[in-house]
Amino acid sequence: MIFLLFQEGQDPFSEESIFITFVIMFGLALLLLKLGLVLTKAEVRTGFKWVLISFGTQVGIFFFVGGPVMLLGFSGEMEGGPPVVLIIIFIFLALFMGINVLNVMHQLGMKRALIVFLMMLIPFIVVDVILIMLIVS
Repeated sequence: MIFLLFQEGQDPFSEESIFITFVIMFGLALLLLKLGLVLTKAEVRTGFKWVLISFGTQVGIFFFVGGPVMLLGFSGEMEGGPPVVLIIIFIFLALFMGINVLNVMHQLGMKRALIVFLMMLIPFIVVDVILIMLIVS
């Protein structure tokens, strides 16, 4: 089914292909989180249940921190979008909190938590590139 969506002649940015790409990238991020925990030799809370809890907490924190900006944007309060400085501040704050969640939940240490977080960030960068390509086209 996935190959049918991405065949030549099909619209690569149709709603179905974007949805399936998002689901695949979230699954890949979960697998990379688990792989990162194995590679960094984490000893605490490495079961798949804890990986799901950790991933869900990180996504929830990102949306909690970025929620006010999203709500203001959806309500039309920011004409032309939020200021770039505000976006950068919220992104760094959310990323810092995500790394700290990894550190606290799995007791990795900041260096190893950063390595795991960067591994987990790869699929989300791919999704961002897809969204930018969708907006530009």
